[in-house]
Amino acid sequence: MPADFETPGDETPRLRQEDAPSDGGTAPAGAGPVGGIPDAPAADPTFDAAAADDGSARPLEELPTLDFWDVLYSRRSIRKFDDRPVPRALIDQVMHAGIWAPSSCNYQMWDLVAVTDPGVNGRLAALSTQMANAPVNIVVSYGRDFSEEAWANIQSASALVQNMSLAAHALGLGTFWITQTGGAERVREEVGLPVDRLVIAVLALGYPKVLPKRGPKRRPLDQVTHYEHYAGRPIPSSTDPEDWEPDLLATYQRARVLNGLRHNKPRAWETQALDSAIDALIPDGAERPDTGPDGEDTRGRWLDVLPCTGIITARLGTRRKGFRFDVVERTAEVAAFCANRVSPRGTSYGWPGAVDAEGGGGGLEAPPEGAFDVVSCFFRVEGLRAADRAALLEDIARWVKPGGRVLIAYVSSRSYHGLTERMRARRGGPGGVEYVLSPDPGIGPFQPLAPEHVQDLVSAAGLETAERFGTQPAPPPEEIEFRTRNMRPAAAAALRRAAAAARVVTRLPGADRRRGRFQFLLARRPD
Repeated sequence: MPADFETPGDETPRLRQEDAPSDGGTAPAGAGPVGGIPDAPAADPTFDAAAADDGSARPLEELPTLDFWDVLYSRRSIRKFDDRPVPRALIDQVMHAGIWAPSSCNYQMWDLVAVTDPGVNGRLAALSTQMANAPVNIVVSYGRDFSEEAWANIQSASALVQNMSLAAHALGLGTFWITQTGGAERVREEVGLPVDRLVIAVLALGYPKVLPKRGPKRRPLDQVTHYEHYAGRPIPSSTDPEDWEPDLLATYQRARVLNGLRHNKPRAWETQALDSAIDALIPDGAERPDTGPDGEDTRGRWLDVLPCTGIITARLGTRRKGFRFDVVERTAEVAAFCANRVSPRGTSYGWPGAVDAEGGGGGLEAPPEGAFDVVSCFFRVEGLRAADRAALLEDIARWVKPGGRVLIAYVSSRSYHGLTERMRARRGGPGGVEYVLSPDPGIGPFQPLAPEHVQDLVSAAGLETAERFGTQPAPPPEEIEFRTRNMRPAAAAALRRAAAAARVVTRLPGADRRRGRFQFLLARRPD
């Protein structure tokens, strides 16, 4: 949060308390500037939006009177809508607010199609599940051959969408800005737009079923703004770990985790792989929740390393109740977030190994040496630079007890993962948010690893390999259905056929261990 703002209980950013009116509300008329900001010009009492253009706006006296800053800071993206139909007058008012947005050269080459018919919306939902949530989908298009330089056509349409989003919120409605439409041309054809209209986005509109009070945290203002000349350190757009400085990775992941990784939901094929590996390598043994004669907790200790989102940590906590789970992370906030996902709440530790001494671990203590029965690291080694991978494995070897177990999970470069990445690169890069075929997408760099490389890291850290487990040498059917749900039918059918052919590989002896995408290595620290 920028230093110039505070966060009240609902996390709505406002001016600093010392700059705000004493009652915390809007300054009364004539009260003078607030926080050094000059008074806004008085509203023109003779201005009538209904008469300012074609008279299609609702009369001003019917519109809500709201503070602009309250609307701006309290608007939220809505993902769940109730079934109430939205009156046409309100839909019209939302769209009317949209067309008052600026457009390149004032061409105003936008056309909007508000879809309320359940049958048409059903066909749109078949293209993209994101268009299945609201009673209204507003298809936003712009002249295909107008203002293409610097994507000014897209900028113009985006300004319109933002206007509509704010207006809807002011009217008690909610919106969700959809860009993953399953094919802009197919949407255009479905709603009858002419070929010279380019579909830019779809705005879902309806009454919110759930209205989030807390919005995503924002990057500090001084990190994203500059005067006269750029003077910052940009977050890399590369997926290559070597391009990421460790402190930038820590900052990025902290923002992603604390803002809520809505796209990082555990999928059935991922939890199936995890459960199978845990059952094979660390079966549910004799350790049970219990207390000793003095009331101490006698369960085993399990340290999960760099859990980031804590999704896997939470899963482990429900499957292996004979252990207490602690976490080690790069920052204190992420460590606390993950530790809070297990019951009882785990202890948070910091890992300064690959970050400068001042920033590493966020001031948390490092895990005690030789204290843990099991130390795990699931799909995080792939996101580290080569030198940092070795440093992490050396630390892990110190944290586990003599005779204790170390479990490393990674995505193999010898699996079909690499092929899918090359195919995507030929198409010009990711086309949506669910594009990384690995656990927890979107949390930073990621490079699949060769099994021999992981083996070398484990051996160099002084650990002895005890067992290996691999799974999913071909994508399971449920994953293919999920990945292709928003694709064009012909492309989806081709991918399904290819995946079915690839599943023949799963019948070969040893295919899981040699070609499985998910690889698990169990090692032990010598006594």
